This record gives sequence, structure tokens and C-alpha cells, in this order.
Amino acid sequence: MPRITVNDVSLNVTLLPQSGRGENGVPMIFVHGLAASQAFWYMAGAPLLARLGPATLYDLRGHGKSAMPEHGFGVTSMTRDLLGLMDQLEIPQANIVAHSYGGMIALLAALRHPERVKSLLLADVRVRPLQQTLEFPARNVPPKLAKRLAEIGINLQAIERQDDGIDYLKTVANIQLHAGEEADELLRELYSHPQLFRTRRNAEKWIALTERASFIDDMRHGTSFKAEDLTALKQPILAITGANSTTGPSAQALKRYCPQAIVKELPGVGHFFPMSHPKLFLRPAARFLRAVNSGRLSAEQLAE
Repeated sequence: MPRITVNDVSLNVTLLPQSGRGENGVPMIFVHGLAASQAFWYMAGAPLLARLGPATLYDLRGHGKSAMPEHGFGVTSMTRDLLGLMDQLEIPQANIVAHSYGGMIALLAALRHPERVKSLLLADVRVRPLQQTLEFPARNVPPKLAKRLAEIGINLQAIERQDDGIDYLKTVANIQLHAGEEADELLRELYSHPQLFRTRRNAEKWIALTERASFIDDMRHGTSFKAEDLTALKQPILAITGANSTTGPSAQALKRYCPQAIVKELPGVGHFFPMSHPKLFLRPAARFLRAVNSGRLSAEQLAE
């Protein structure tokens, strides 16, 4: 895995050469979400999508094995990182595949430099100008479980007031760090999913990042584009959402601003479906990317 310095930040990058027939596939760049790393895309099947073209996976600044600078965690700085990485790798144009917060980065890149973004594949992306808050309701927790959460410093009332993914992911990280073997059980009871952080180090790194004042300020106030700006997007867009996720309103609103956008909802899955149910993600993703690359994109083609 090479390390590439972009905007004075060392980014951890993985380059996957095209593995399918032919050598002229359109490059793809995969952008993960908050508290994740490029490993998310391995579990989502990025090596399989690399059959369609060369793929670049990288850790956002402050994430994974990339450096953690003192500031610059907003969408504007991270978009400059994405475009700078494309410059360093001499990629003039790419299909951008993004999950969660990575979609904000992809959208801003397409708005700032539309000539460099051939298409946008957005997996469960909350578009903040279109959806200001999220809800992370805790399930009905039995008293015994509530007591255990309190013992490790998790306040149920605070969980119910969370309206942003930053706080939610910090809660998940704290449960993983302090609940030991019970972490999976607690997380399934609260959010219907197991542990999200692959290692203890990753959970600790996320908590350290959220405790930086500059990080919180950048995340919550660094949107950098308005809802009406999205009308300028002319690229093909596929927005895939999980029916059990909270980002559906973003996809539907995006469709109103970008009529060319195709919205596909996957039944029975939540926010992390590319990782938890990769086959459900890979089928529409591969159809979309093949259609974009061939220039024969249609809603009927993707509805198969």
C-alpha cells in the first residue's frame, strides 16, 4: 500500500489494477464514510468491481492508516484531498463510489470539477443540505441491559437525543471498547448491528478524533454547498439506500434536484449494507458502472 502526500497530509492508498478483460476501463475511486477506512470497500467487494476498471481505495485524513493533521476535516478539505490524489495518480476522470459521509465529498468534487467526475454511485449517503438531522432511536432496552450500559458509561437518554452520525459512532466505539464480549449483544439490542470498528485501535482513534474541537466544527459547519447547487450536476447518479436506514429522504430529495438520478432502495438492510450484504450492493453497482462506461445508461437497464 503506497503512501501519497496530498495537501501536506500522508494518505494511505491502495491501487487495484483492472482485473477483467480489456485495459480501457474507466478508473474508479472509492470514498469511505466517517469512522471507517478503505477496508470497508474490501468487504463491500471493490476487488470484484475492479474487473470494470482500475480502482483506487484510500483512507480519509484522520482515518485508517492515513495521517491525522491538526485541522482540515471538513468536506472542503477532504474534497481537495480527493482531487489532489487524482492529480498525483494522473487520473483525469473517474467514477466515484462513495458511502455515507464520503458521498458529501464526492458530490462537492462533482460540483467543483464536473469534468473530472464521470458518474456518482452513492451508497446510503446523507446529503446534509437536504437532510439536516438524523434519528438514531435506541430500541426498547430491558432494565438489565440498560443497567449494563450505565455501568460502562452509556446514557440511554443521551443516545435518544443524538441527531448526528458523529455522536452515534462515538457511542458505538465506546461500547466496543468497554463492553468486552458483550459488545455485539449490546449493539444488536440498540441498533440491530454488531461491532463496526474492526480493531480496538480504530475505535480509540475515532474517539480521539471526535474530541478535537476543530473536527466537530468542521463536520457540523463545513457543508460547502447548498441544496440548489445540486441542480448543476449532470453526471449519471445512482443512489442506493437501505430500507432500514435513515438516509432515504436524502436520496428522494436528490432525485428532485437531479432528475437523472436513479434511486434504488434495498429491502431489509440498514446503513452499512455494502459491507453487511455485499451481493445486494454489487449487483446494482456493477450494472450501473457497466452502463456508464458503455454510454448506454437507462433506468430500465438498472431495474432488471
